[in-house]
Amino acid sequence: MAFFKTREIASRSIQGQLFLTLTLSLVAIFSVFWWLSQTALHTISESYLLTRLEHDKDLVEEHLVFRNERWWMGSASIGPIYLTPHSGHYYAIQTPTERFFSPSLDGFRLYMRPSNDRVDVYETKGPAEQRVLVRSQLLHKDGQDVRIYIAENHEPIQRMVLRYDFLFAFLTLVALLSLYFVHKWLLRRAFGRLTPLEEELKAFRLGQSLGLKEEELPQEVHSLLHSLNLALEKSRLQFEQSRQHNSNLSHSLKTPLNLIFQLLEDPALRDKPELKALLRQQSQRILELIERELKAERFAHNQIIQPLPLKPLVDDLQASFARLYPQKSILFECDVQESAALLIEQEDAFELFGNLLDNAYKWAHSKIHCVFDGQKLVIEDDGPGVSDAQLARLLKRGYRTDESKPGHGIGLSIVKQLISAYKAELELTHSDLGGLKVTIRFSQISSR
Repeated sequence: MAFFKTREIASRSIQGQLFLTLTLSLVAIFSVFWWLSQTALHTISESYLLTRLEHDKDLVEEHLVFRNERWWMGSASIGPIYLTPHSGHYYAIQTPTERFFSPSLDGFRLYMRPSNDRVDVYETKGPAEQRVLVRSQLLHKDGQDVRIYIAENHEPIQRMVLRYDFLFAFLTLVALLSLYFVHKWLLRRAFGRLTPLEEELKAFRLGQSLGLKEEELPQEVHSLLHSLNLALEKSRLQFEQSRQHNSNLSHSLKTPLNLIFQLLEDPALRDKPELKALLRQQSQRILELIERELKAERFAHNQIIQPLPLKPLVDDLQASFARLYPQKSILFECDVQESAALLIEQEDAFELFGNLLDNAYKWAHSKIHCVFDGQKLVIEDDGPGVSDAQLARLLKRGYRTDESKPGHGIGLSIVKQLISAYKAELELTHSDLGGLKVTIRFSQISSR
């Protein structure tokens, strides 16, 4: 149970998963490397020893002669290594009639394993408790089959290989532990660089923004920090919006409410159906304003935004304003691609484009031009335009260039709030058509 609990805890921690993966990877890599090196070393040492035994076989064969119907072995001239007792180099010869043993065996009877193979290799006990590697080879010499056994004490080589094994294992263990602790320190140091972000998030309060810069954090989390800053900045702007909703609503309701109060006190109300219709119209206007402000609250609770097709939205609004202003013959030119889309909530898009087009229809004489190129939206009209002084004040809450025109002076102010919330840029200039030109750059939220 403890094992599964440990695995469950590790699975919840990225750092724990990295430690576990790193440890297993290092153990696997060094285990394979150790096995390969040991296998190669043993193979090379054995091959080297067998090559020497084969060369010694050639030497022994040269001193073995068949003369006067019997075999003779010239041991005296073969070399000192086969004459010195227990030298570690030995030979034995099996002929059809007799056997020969090297003087270095000092009377020890070397085990001569029978074999049907031409070459046979085996390990056996040698003189003085030595362990010897034996290579035997069947020869056809002077018309007879002769098998020569060449043996060598390979304990020194085995001891050398064993020392190498222990040394390599020790160095491997040291390297493994060193790499583990170094990587563990590096990982803790890397995750420690996220501590400022954790502290900032713990101390975060609605309406604030993070004080961290990308260069203060690892490059791998720059994208996360950028997205987090955008989300928090959006939340801050939404929070500011929510505090202004009530003032927006109360400001918007003043004119229709005052008019309703006046109409209710008018004694001629009963005989004036026009007044009744006007009262009904203004009441409906109040209802629309309330619904608009209440819908704006939804904006602060939706963080996941899907691309919104722009062409249907503009066409829908154009048709609505054409019915709203039937007395005007407005030529509406709109250059918006069918695939154009914005990362914006649908209700916010209607609020944004609705206010802009409503303002354009309200002031235009005969023409409105709208174009969207994927990054920039431009709406301009051929209305009377505004002066430079008025242009600087248009975005202020409640400001109206003409009090005789219907409205409450908060349309462009709401547009400014939405533009700021979506990290876009708003610019008001004079249009070549004669009226107002509104330019919005959606570099942060456009999608095509």
